[in-house]
Amino acid sequence: MKILKLDRSENLVKIKIDNFNDMLNAQRVIFPNDIIRSRSLRKFKPESGGEGELKEVLIELEVEKTEIDKDSERLRVLGKIIDGSPLKYIQLHSYHTINIEKGNVLEIKKMMQWPNYLIKALEDAVRDSKKPNLGIVLADDEKALFAYLLGYGIEFINDIYSSLSKRMSQKDFQEQKTKYFSKITEIIKNMNVSAVIIGGPGFTKDDIKKFIEDNGLMQRIGKQLTFVNVSNVERSGLYELIKSNEVEGILKNQRLRQEFNLMEEFLRQVSIGKSFFGKENVRTGIENYEVSKIIVADDILNDIAIQGILATAEKNNIKIIIFNSSDEAGKQLHNFEGIAGIS
Repeated sequence: MKILKLDRSENLVKIKIDNFNDMLNAQRVIFPNDIIRSRSLRKFKPESGGEGELKEVLIELEVEKTEIDKDSERLRVLGKIIDGSPLKYIQLHSYHTINIEKGNVLEIKKMMQWPNYLIKALEDAVRDSKKPNLGIVLADDEKALFAYLLGYGIEFINDIYSSLSKRMSQKDFQEQKTKYFSKITEIIKNMNVSAVIIGGPGFTKDDIKKFIEDNGLMQRIGKQLTFVNVSNVERSGLYELIKSNEVEGILKNQRLRQEFNLMEEFLRQVSIGKSFFGKENVRTGIENYEVSKIIVADDILNDIAIQGILATAEKNNIKIIIFNSSDEAGKQLHNFEGIAGIS
């Protein structure tokens, strides 16, 4: 993502979308009643008749809702057209969907001043987009799970299975094991990252390490590899790995680990009966100067009451951290109404 323009006097931000991650981050800051301006395609039917044709137009839209289309990697912004050009190709006050794709530029204008926490969310997105992504592999003797740790959360890749069986002869077992490890190694080589963490229970991860070393594959893979223990190769094992102290040095700058740490800090305060969660309790904590940080899920940012709480928090110089609601820490936060205060 690139921030092309930030005009606080006009409550306007102009950004360029470079990848799917940017679409998710843009969706975080676009609320109903915002004004979006971007290029789009409209079907124009001439008065003389005919089927009509698609024309590229500049559309100004009053937002009603946003959707992420993962299959086509688009951010869909739905709403009512309030302006645009050329006017002959658009119909004012009609409903339209702007499909935001890679390479698109869009302006986001708010009716009131942009909150600092939303500006920071965009600035964090710009910074995170410059970080190298991290690859994660969890493997045992039955299957291997592959995932990317991205700036906005976790992207899971398809699992592969070993097809190993205790009924196999020793020769067939070793041949199949070599095929399994070769496939894992090839996927690691092709992961678009500079570092990969390989974890799992038992000895499989150690066998993979030995396989790579014995076959002289480290240089061919061309990545920093770290091997760690986790209890299983399911998604819970991946979240266990992320929270592990063994990989703290690699993950210390990753946003997801920050969210886990903050969630654990909040839960420690809950355990001693000192907690602020839910709209009313957090508001009271702010008013009584008992809150130093607020954690909030990104999917409730367009709630008017939440916006009021966060505006008060900003006035009181309270730090606001936005959680990805689709990740584990964000889901945990929803058990506490999506917003919590930390003393």
